[in-house]
Amino acid sequence: MELRILGARDLDHVLAPRVALAAMRRAFGQLSGGRATVPLRGVLESARGTTLLMPAFLGGSAELGAKIVSIFPRNAGRGEPVVQGAVLLLDADTGRPRALVDGTRLTAIRTAAGSALATELLADPAADVLAVFGSGTQGRAHIELLAATRPLREIRIVSRSHASARRLAEELRDTPARSAWTWEPRSPPRIVASADPAEAVRGAGVVVTATNSREPVFDGSDLAVGAHVNAVGSYRPDTREVDETTIRRARVVVDQREAALAEAGELIIPLRAGRVTTDIIEAELGEIVNGDAPRGRGGYEITLFKSVGNAAQDVAMASEALSAAEREGVGTLVDL
Repeated sequence: MELRILGARDLDHVLAPRVALAAMRRAFGQLSGGRATVPLRGVLESARGTTLLMPAFLGGSAELGAKIVSIFPRNAGRGEPVVQGAVLLLDADTGRPRALVDGTRLTAIRTAAGSALATELLADPAADVLAVFGSGTQGRAHIELLAATRPLREIRIVSRSHASARRLAEELRDTPARSAWTWEPRSPPRIVASADPAEAVRGAGVVVTATNSREPVFDGSDLAVGAHVNAVGSYRPDTREVDETTIRRARVVVDQREAALAEAGELIIPLRAGRVTTDIIEAELGEIVNGDAPRGRGGYEITLFKSVGNAAQDVAMASEALSAAEREGVGTLVDL
């Protein structure tokens, strides 16, 4: 029995931006359409971080697998990814292991692709200024994918360490991170590091929060009417990157209601305080994909996509990568 191993470079080779978005449409559509089985993820706390076990079965496309992922915040100080892991894909008919996929790069791509899909469905099509909070793996992936899927005039990067924001801005100005995800033939956007959160979000049509902050990273009153926010960093009930002002102003769309109400501190904290109700969630992203909820912001001032991450995304993206890898002979085959 052969198992195909796909590393980060393999994923970058086979997962073009529009392919990644197509995988997210499939994942969210099946998730909200009742065709995916995704248990709430298992959480294991250890001395230095958190390990998550995330299985999923997409019945509409017969895709089966599980991701084990670790979030170790101190890794940032060691120059290692904060988020690491692997995805094991299984044959949906036999249960046979088919592929082992680099979970660190896959998580970055699928999270950014989910945000790009939400941006496509919710943001003003003319929005061309992007503000990204977080200069790590997720922040960079969001810049790469959003720059590849929509015209951007300016990108503003904010980080707890302003030096890291400057470094990322300089790297992206020098050369696009991946030749497959360049913004050519469009003119390159202006890329700047910003030390002031208020300055970064003012006038930004798209905002991304991809940090491990326990507290809101900007004041929601500074968001312009029509802005769209992708909040993807926090995943615990007691942490939040986005404040209550943002929540109250927004049309709130989530990846999955059940998961968001169990894990998204942005929603849980004001819910527990009795300041909002569960009706604050207006739709799941898959409901918009399936045509069961409208696109855009409707009568709301802004839009917010809150994602805590879902194994349906991982399995769909890994399956997309495996199919392309098999066609192109990419990856390493090992005997089991």
